[in-house]
Amino acid sequence: MDMECLEYGIVRYGTPLYIFNIDEMRKCVQEFRSILKDRIGLCFAMKANPFLVSQMCAVVDRIEVCSMGEFEICKARRIPPEKVLVSGVLKKKEDIYHILDFYRGKCTYTVESLNQFYCFVDWCDANNEVIHVYLRLTSGNQFGMDKEIIQNIIEVGKMCPFLKIQGIHYFTGTQKKTVEKVRKELEYLDQFCKELEEETGFEIEELEYGPGISVAYFEGQKDTMESDISVLAEAVSKMQWKGSIMLEMGRALAASCGYYLTGVYDIKQNDGKNYCIVDGGIHQMNYDGQIRGMYQPLFRVSPEHEQGKFKEWTVCGALCTTNDVLMQKAVIKDLRIGNILIFERAGAYSMTEGMALFLSHALPKVAFYSKEMGWKLIREERSTYEDNMEKEIKNGHFDEYFNRT
Repeated sequence: MDMECLEYGIVRYGTPLYIFNIDEMRKCVQEFRSILKDRIGLCFAMKANPFLVSQMCAVVDRIEVCSMGEFEICKARRIPPEKVLVSGVLKKKEDIYHILDFYRGKCTYTVESLNQFYCFVDWCDANNEVIHVYLRLTSGNQFGMDKEIIQNIIEVGKMCPFLKIQGIHYFTGTQKKTVEKVRKELEYLDQFCKELEEETGFEIEELEYGPGISVAYFEGQKDTMESDISVLAEAVSKMQWKGSIMLEMGRALAASCGYYLTGVYDIKQNDGKNYCIVDGGIHQMNYDGQIRGMYQPLFRVSPEHEQGKFKEWTVCGALCTTNDVLMQKAVIKDLRIGNILIFERAGAYSMTEGMALFLSHALPKVAFYSKEMGWKLIREERSTYEDNMEKEIKNGHFDEYFNRT
């Protein structure tokens, strides 16, 4: 976004503020599409930025939903069920049934364990309705299942007429330092899918794969996203298994469209070190890999002063903790009270991974911008103190728990 547009947002909404540029979001998706071609679809992991779910739904093939809260967001935003993939390591039986009763067989589900598998089977048998599932393959952690368990499920699945196994789900982590790891994972998945088909006679239609493509957040980091996607597309083209592939991404699709704006409210010097205090902090601004401001993210200052001297500043937030450091040794010309710091690439996780309830600070406003729609405020500033205070409430299921037989 150009500075004039950002400054309009400052004047209109104040700080702290998140701005998500929908034009930049769409451009990112279009660029990915142009590289990936027809065989590879795009799934947006909405945990990266749940505010974007409706906007992303219009340009991607699928939305990954990992919690009951995200499910409720999709219901409220009327996301078409055929675009929903219900995932997540924990799916309680009552939650599975609640989602199934709402979406029925119109969306797709991942299976994380044998326990989850039998929950789906039981619902299908009771309702005489077909649902489609992915079996999640573990990468050596708490997610998914071993190859042997997946093979067993496929055999059992042959006796379950209403449960259709659509494919395999695989994700190993985010912010991969090298695309070579992605290439090796695709080689592994190619071999896995071929062996599974040979050993079980079951044809795998689709692979849901989270590549964990890295986003360059800090100065000095090389932005390799476009070349990484090209390498990924080439690796897919070399796979002997020829099913369709859905890339599940959050950070890579959303990071570039976000801006976090926070105002300078105090400046001082302690032991010869320059400090500025802003009205935001680490409870609202989070970059993966950032620790007490050791790395310098991409940022701008408004207004930009032509006169004055450059100085090094430690930028601290409003929290009562020494960990609340957004930047160290940030070189800024003539920084003053009233300046606004504009942090870039804040479109993924930044607004949800921070300690939002610490000190009971209010949640910032959130705004959309695009040339087509103009400005749109999508969340007012919201107080959080009531979430942190004592209230008179019922004892819940206390008696039911201790008196059950």
